[in-house]
This record gives sequence, C-alpha cells and structure tokens, in this order.
Amino acid sequence: MITTSEMERRLARTPWWARPRDWIRDDPDLRGARDSSFDYTAGVLRDLVPGGLYLLRGPRRVGKSVEVKKTIQRLIEGGEDPRRILYVAADNLSAPDLRRMVDASTAVTRTEGPRFWFLDEITAITGGWPAEIKWLRDNDPRFSADTVVLTGSSATGLDEAIKALAGRRGGALDSDRVLLPMPFRDFLRLTRRGPPEADFRPWPVAQVTRDALTTAARDLAPWLDDMVRGWEDYLVVGGFPRSVDAHIRNADDEAFRGELLDVVHGEALRRAQWSKSRTDAFVRRLARGLGAPANRADIATDIGGSAILVRNRINALRDAFTVWPCYRERDLRPHLRAQEKVYLLDPVFARLTRYPQPGLGRGILSEQQLGIALLRALERARPGAFLDFDAVLHHRTQTRKEIDFVGPHLGDAAIEAKYVSGHRWRRAIPTIRASRWRGIVATRDALDLRDPEVVAVPAGLLVWLIGG
Repeated sequence: MITTSEMERRLARTPWWARPRDWIRDDPDLRGARDSSFDYTAGVLRDLVPGGLYLLRGPRRVGKSVEVKKTIQRLIEGGEDPRRILYVAADNLSAPDLRRMVDASTAVTRTEGPRFWFLDEITAITGGWPAEIKWLRDNDPRFSADTVVLTGSSATGLDEAIKALAGRRGGALDSDRVLLPMPFRDFLRLTRRGPPEADFRPWPVAQVTRDALTTAARDLAPWLDDMVRGWEDYLVVGGFPRSVDAHIRNADDEAFRGELLDVVHGEALRRAQWSKSRTDAFVRRLARGLGAPANRADIATDIGGSAILVRNRINALRDAFTVWPCYRERDLRPHLRAQEKVYLLDPVFARLTRYPQPGLGRGILSEQQLGIALLRALERARPGAFLDFDAVLHHRTQTRKEIDFVGPHLGDAAIEAKYVSGHRWRRAIPTIRASRWRGIVATRDALDLRDPEVVAVPAGLLVWLIGG
C-alpha cells in the first residue's frame, strides 16, 4: 500500500513542474519518439474538452504513453499551468491507491483551476478501479471538474467501467478512444511519397460507389503504383511505430517482436500458466487459420487442451488487442453461436514465433488488414465502436460460400478480398451476384470499374480512400 505522504512525494517529482521547458529532452518516451526516423502523432487526444473523462485503449507498444506525453507537451506550450498537469503510471497501483493519490494531489498542486489527470495503464489495476474512479467523480468536488484521461491495454472489465462511469464524463464528446497501429495512409506517407492528403479526405465506406471510384482512380493515377507497392510492404511490416521505424532504417525488428511475444505471454495469457513455447505454438496456430472460421476443437487438438480453453485464450487475446473476431452475420447482426473468423490485429503478430515457419501469404494478410481498415473507418465515425465487433461481419451464402466483409454501416456494399492480378478476381462475381449486395473486390493491382454491380479496385487504393 502506498501512503498519502509517499504519494505526495511521487507527485512532486513530476518533471515538468520543475523544468517545464527542459523535461521533454529527458523524458524516455519522447526521447524514443524523437530518435525515430519519423515524427508521428496519431492525434487521438487532440480535442480534450475541459472537465471530460476519457478512456484511451490500445495494444501495448502502440504508443499510448507517447500520445499522452505529447498531449502534455502541447498543453504546456498552449499556456496551461504545468503544476495542474499530473501523470501517474497506474500499473503499479492498487484500486485504493487511487483515492490516496487524489487526496495527496491537494497538497502539491495549484489550488485554483481545474487540473489534467493522465492515469496511464489503469486497466492493469486489479480490484475494481472503475468503482474508485466513480466514487472520486461523485464525491471529490475538484476531481469531478478535472479533465481525466485513463489509458489501458486491456478491454477486460470494459463493460463494468463504461457502466460505472456513465454520466460522469463531463462535457466529453466521443470519450471512448482506441489507439490502433498506424493506418496505411500514414505508413504510405512516411515510407513513400503518397498523394496530398489534404486534397483527399477519407470517405465513409458507404460512399465508395462505382462513380466515386471512377473519379478517384483518375485523380490518384499518378500514385497508384506507390499504393500497390506500399500496400505490399504494409502487409509485412504492419503499423506499430517500432516496426515501421525498423523498415525505414532497413533494420531487423527482431527485438521488438520478442517484446511483443513477451507481452502476449506475460500479460495477455498470464492466467494460462503456459510455457512461452506453448504461447508461441498457440499464436502460430491461430496465424495458420486466418481467414477461416475458427474450429476450436481442431485448434485444441493441435495444441493440446480443450475447446473451452481455446475459447478462453482467444478471448484473452481479443481483450489484449492481439486478435479481433469477425462474426458471421445474421440479419446484419453478429451470429454469436456460429464460428467466428479470428484475425490478428497487425501483421507483426504473425511474425512473433521464435521457430521457423512458412510465412503467411500476402493474400490472407491483405484480407486481414482490409478488415482492420473497415473497423478503423467506423471507429473514426463512432469512437469506441471498434471494441463492439458488431459492425464488420462475414456472410455465408446458401451454397456455403463466404463473402469476407459486410455490415450495417457499409451501405449496400459487400467487400471481398482477392489479392490477385489480371482477371482472376472475376471468380468472386458469381458469389456476390447471388447475394443482396453490390460488390467491391479488393485486388492486388487489378482495376476494373465497368460493371455497375461488381467492381475491382487495388486494396491499397481502397484502404487509402477510406482512411484505413
């Protein structure tokens, strides 16, 4: 237990209180970002409303702490009093420590004016942190008026937190935020010279019609080859900033992959009591089954265990932002009793293994990243919606063929991934024509917009257009 006096001393060591201009130079998170080959900010905390309470979640190593520190830097440079900005690494606290922390802040912060709280990795706290935050918002007059940002790398307990904090978000708009790996637009901008983004704002998926694609294909023709090649790179590198930095430097990201495997083993699957070798085998087995409905009994046979154990482990990886489920649709809602497809959140998770294995083909990775791009586009329109996993679904026809992606927010479009060149994409036409949707086939480099009902467009172009 941390005493109130110990908490006072910890808060008083906040570096920007004593050195509001120089702390940036020595901060390890900002120094790491500064040493990177690029300057990247996702901007998920740009529009904080005074008095609001925000939840920011995303996988470990994706850059949440960097986003928080850059937000603090921006606040100070914008004129906010550094002594009213508090940052606490919450992963070494207990739930009761939160109340002592707020009590201690009264003695060390400026007495006038609302404060900014950044509680990093609060979801690592066990024992009911949502109830403590709720109590503080209800009973501490100053904390109830403060701007509060809570970050975490786990969706576990999310429903409890959302319910507990309902009505306690202040004036915050879109207060549930998700930080995902770098989108393809930013990857292309950093690794190749892409189109001027100011001239091409991201499209809502429902507006990706044949006429709109025809205009876009003409306007973006000078960059189409860059998009095709850039997408192929993205399918290997992914969007974690450390992986992108290694790619730009033409360096191996083996150390970073090892860190992620440690995260999966030590955090996402910490309750499994597995060896690291078994965690490795489990992730490899999931990677081999990408794009197909997850047969838990088959997975259990391959790794040793039960179907229930496999279900629990998949759920743990989902909550830790390592995998995401694509449910089968029924009346454009998730059919939860049917086998879902399980995709990885980022291509780097397919390369965590310590043992040699055949690489995954770009075709299945393109399908996976296309699904992530759709989720990202919907998250932009409805912050927090990513974690519902009810908006990007797959469809099974009466002849037991599948259409990769449909959903209630995709308009009348069904999107099929066929990472091919030439005319081979046309094999998808009969399946789509037999459905109730018009079709967009995401290819490697084939572009064919002649058919009013089913069109083909390079996946890189499609994902760039929707901002995924």
